[in-house]
Amino acid sequence: MTKLLANVLSQATVFEFAHPEVVSEFVNKKIGRHTIEVMNSQKSLSRLSFTEISGLGLSSISYGGEVKIKSPELEDAFHLQIITEGECKITFKDEKVLLKKGDAIILNPHELIILDYSHDCEKLIINVPESEFQSAVIGDLGHIPKSGIRFKRLPVSLFCFPSLVKLFESVFLEVENFDSDLFCVFDPYKEIMVKKILRTFQGNFNIYEKSVNAHPCMEKITQYIDNNLKNDISLDELCFISKVSVRSIYNMFSASFSTTPRSYIKNRKLQKVREELLGGRAKNVTEVAFDYGFMHLGRLSCDYKKLFGELPSETRRALLLNDTKVSEHYGIPPNKIETPH
Repeated sequence: MTKLLANVLSQATVFEFAHPEVVSEFVNKKIGRHTIEVMNSQKSLSRLSFTEISGLGLSSISYGGEVKIKSPELEDAFHLQIITEGECKITFKDEKVLLKKGDAIILNPHELIILDYSHDCEKLIINVPESEFQSAVIGDLGHIPKSGIRFKRLPVSLFCFPSLVKLFESVFLEVENFDSDLFCVFDPYKEIMVKKILRTFQGNFNIYEKSVNAHPCMEKITQYIDNNLKNDISLDELCFISKVSVRSIYNMFSASFSTTPRSYIKNRKLQKVREELLGGRAKNVTEVAFDYGFMHLGRLSCDYKKLFGELPSETRRALLLNDTKVSEHYGIPPNKIETPH
């Protein structure tokens, strides 16, 4: 995987043999806010490669000596950090974690951390927007934890997860063959990567809980909801199909999903709106919003951005932009392009 990602980043070298503070300045703008302290006098041997693919940031970094990085917070993005050489000690507010070659960890947004790089430390960093994990978790569970998605501070040895490595290798092989302006075709791979990460790294969510921990009636209820998302679904309907009381419905959703039935239904509707927009099956935002019962577009936009990190119009605009780039590249009329389903 290291070699493949290096190939992907081979045309994206930003600095080579640079001073650490020069690299730090770029990192502040593109990867994450921080301050740097150079721990010993060293030559200008820092290296950095960086590229963005379909909203994900891919970078390879080496400071060429011992440095201390203090990060006040990672703004609205998770960092999957993979140590390819050397060591990196991460100090959180109440604990420390040491990562060695082959170890990976996910750093959460809005968390104070200090990173101590060994002199030979090299790492790969994949920036994943918070909205990508939110969308995936909502798609599986219909809700996200009240405190937001948070991964545990547990390093994972990639040597123990060959399937994850093979997935990354497959994705990076595909990326090597993509035109840099045509990364709309990378979106399906991105979705697979995000879900695989959720299944590999532990967090305050359980994407298997729907089938494992749910109340016996919940499968029937959630299936009914998914089959009727374009309708107004009342609590009376849920009580009728499950043969339980309103109070029991609330208790079941609280125990199974840590949310209310109405919030669950709304999140599932929002997820379907996003799928329609990303799949190119909606002519415009208003049409798909009305299809799923969102009559107040301002409220829809607010709820949508809270979950997915962007407005529905921005999702639609990004799809149209990608379609235009594909049509220009291949000489295909935009209305003839098959959008992913």
